[in-house]
Amino acid sequence: MTELLYLNDSYLKEAEAKVISVTDGKFVVLDKCVFYPQGGGQPSDTGFLEKDGKQMNVVFAKKVGNEVSLQVEDCDLKEGEAVKCVLDWAKRYQLMKMHTTAHILSAVIFKEIGCLITGNQLGEEKSRMDFNVEDFNRELLLSFEQKANEIIKRKLDIEISYMPTEEAFKNESLFRLKDVLPKSLKEVRIVKIGDIDIQADGGTHVKNTSEIGKVKITKLGNKGANNRRIYFILE
Repeated sequence: MTELLYLNDSYLKEAEAKVISVTDGKFVVLDKCVFYPQGGGQPSDTGFLEKDGKQMNVVFAKKVGNEVSLQVEDCDLKEGEAVKCVLDWAKRYQLMKMHTTAHILSAVIFKEIGCLITGNQLGEEKSRMDFNVEDFNRELLLSFEQKANEIIKRKLDIEISYMPTEEAFKNESLFRLKDVLPKSLKEVRIVKIGDIDIQADGGTHVKNTSEIGKVKITKLGNKGANNRRIYFILE
């Protein structure tokens, strides 16, 4: 089992770990992991592993059961060896800001029109979010930008906590992503943004909304009968 260090400290940039296994000469599992594995619309972290002064690039991370498998270039590792793990921090931090922004936008959408998020994809330069609503009201959708920026300016703290799964399921509002409920988990990780949003989530986030800057909605899309899409960037 891999200890997922990023769940409790998104600002941890590096860590020492031990190699649990190496498969096909390039897929490495460690006992501890700072690399976020691709999932939930958030891309995989990248960076490198270091042993005896040699740096081996981590180009992809994927969750496999209770472990995180790292795809490592020019891998020269064996089971039981100690390594240093270092994130591409600039990439991670930008995705943290994007992810917290996505939560703020989803909170605004949920409050204004009561819609759930049907999908999202975070990126370093731009991100997108889909939600289920029948009427395509361009003026209303663009108003979400102003409301989100008003929230960001409040300098709200982001808090991480955990809740037993059975207790979490009693509160449907914790699950904003349509038709995605982690029923197999013993406990659910909860992300709370001040007094405006609280929901189940496994990704990385900033500590305070003041770190985000400003969000700008750049494009609106119609992706089907009940599916709308918002593209946004950070300024």
